[in-house]
Amino acid sequence: MEISAYDDLQAITDNFNKELGRGGFGTVFGGILVGGKMFAVKRLGGSSQIKKSFLAEVKTIGNTHHFNLVRLMGFCTEKFHRLSVYEYMSNGSLDKWVFEKNPEMLLDWQHRKKIIMDVARGLTYLHEDCRQKIVHLDIKPHNILLDENFNAKVFNFGLSKLVDRDQSQVVTTMRETPGYMAPE
Repeated sequence: MEISAYDDLQAITDNFNKELGRGGFGTVFGGILVGGKMFAVKRLGGSSQIKKSFLAEVKTIGNTHHFNLVRLMGFCTEKFHRLSVYEYMSNGSLDKWVFEKNPEMLLDWQHRKKIIMDVARGLTYLHEDCRQKIVHLDIKPHNILLDENFNAKVFNFGLSKLVDRDQSQVVTTMRETPGYMAPE
């Protein structure tokens, strides 16, 4: 992606007015390129923990390529701004399909099984097929995004931990979303 300047991202997101979602570290906005291609821009806050999260996410996802991982298209570190640009996922995050009480948004068992398999394929790639193993540390419905065909893709690598291939255990501090952390 050629667009990496803050002013460009601000312009094509309509001054960050098209909010798609909000999380603990920042907000995701929708944008449209000339020609109609849509994308998502994640804008992070300014604390040092958030800056570390941003760098971890760009380093982690920027070096991985798998169909079941949301694709990083570019990023911006101009002045104090921290923005990452991702492929647009038209069906949003899994949480709205799981927790929504609207009967029109209920997923049938075929879609549910497909989503589970897609997430498993993405995690298998991270854990087994990358040069350096990647442990996500924050798998939850909010971090599983769905494209127009309900293909599930793992998102939000800000809390990820890189692990050497021969390392069998990971020691980490409590920094994940409570309730979604692996019990071990």
